[in-house]
Amino acid sequence: MRVSRTRLAFAMVIASVLSTAVTAPAHAAEPPQFTVVNGALRTATGMPKPASGVHASLWGNTSYATTMITGSGRVQIGAIGDNCQGWPTVQVTVDGTVVGSTTIVSATQYGTYPVGPALAAGTHAVKIQFVNDFSSSACDRNVHISYAKMENVVTDTKFTFAVMPDTQQEVLNASDTRFLNRTNWLVNNRSALDLRFVASSGDVVNWDTPDHSQYVVARNAMRPVETAGIPYSLAIGNHDTQATGVGGSARDPAHTRELVRDTTVFNSYFTAGQYRAVSGQFEAGKVDNNYSTFSAGGAQWLVLTLELWPRVEAVNWAKNVVAANPHSNVIVVTHDFIDGNGNIEQSASYGATSPQYLFDNLIKQYANIRFVFSGHVGVAGSRVDTGVHGNKIYSFLQTFHSNTTNPVRLVEIDTAAESLHTWIYGPFNNQTFTEYDRTISGIGVVR
Repeated sequence: MRVSRTRLAFAMVIASVLSTAVTAPAHAAEPPQFTVVNGALRTATGMPKPASGVHASLWGNTSYATTMITGSGRVQIGAIGDNCQGWPTVQVTVDGTVVGSTTIVSATQYGTYPVGPALAAGTHAVKIQFVNDFSSSACDRNVHISYAKMENVVTDTKFTFAVMPDTQQEVLNASDTRFLNRTNWLVNNRSALDLRFVASSGDVVNWDTPDHSQYVVARNAMRPVETAGIPYSLAIGNHDTQATGVGGSARDPAHTRELVRDTTVFNSYFTAGQYRAVSGQFEAGKVDNNYSTFSAGGAQWLVLTLELWPRVEAVNWAKNVVAANPHSNVIVVTHDFIDGNGNIEQSASYGATSPQYLFDNLIKQYANIRFVFSGHVGVAGSRVDTGVHGNKIYSFLQTFHSNTTNPVRLVEIDTAAESLHTWIYGPFNNQTFTEYDRTISGIGVVR
């Protein structure tokens, strides 16, 4: 039963006078990092466990935790939250100035959530405050802070992200190990690649069945990436919706437009919490349209994953996201954008808007949109466009629909050289696709 906030706050004042450490484990390896006001230090329940064994639990809009951290770069916090008709949001203040806020989207895995701009080297006073408290008779929204640290200046300017193509041919039976082989290979080569993010351009499965067997194969295949703590996001293709029926044909031809937005099953197998780095969603509880953030090469990156042939409302939401993050290099991932000849697709098919609409209204409008990745048609390809601000936009296709191997596009960025190198590799049979190798200079990294 929920204790009243007045009584609970009074009890915590008394407890803090006596000792803020009374709830910490007796044999904590390190002292707790935080001082807590209108909250408590409690035994940590998320993973990975903090060195102190405790986290700072905040349960009201007057609850906050403070600490001192040393270094440079962005402030990063680790936290878990209790979802109660929405996830908790915290506001971060550094040296007396509010630098930003972030929403915590996992109940089990602590962050990492970068907040605010990069800061100069030094020792900084950090305050983390809960700002959207909510409770009902059924649930209670709280947040639990595991750590706060500085990102520190990155000296290695090279890193890699991966884009998986349409994997729909790899999930038809449980004995096909190609999907799992790919993710295991990515995890095993994480250090060599300096792999920071894994994306998918959609059609993760081929069609849904009553036992959701293809989703089970895909879900199991993504577990190595999750266990390794690599953030990822999967675009939703037409085959990932209820528009596609058994065998790949229309499930109900009279209602295809409605069914292409039915992603209930997909969202039951893949969630924002599993993706790890999601910073926002168009619709609560759905990953159809979301954005994730990460830091690499001394720059900020934002992966904007959009639904197939998106609704105007989703495009408008995406515009607000990009506009609100002008210092992030934006990577757009959606299922259908360019075709096998490198042309922007013109048809909205049974969706709401066409890829050309997406280009005209979003992609070319913002100076910090750098890359677009898609699948759906053709095999592989690329094109270069110029945005309205003179910036270059690099689009890449990887579809394949392979029956023999498991291609993955690897993209290496060098922020010092302002260059990109991309290649496609099939780890299942050590197959290379050198005809799709590209090296590009002068990509214009935003800082």
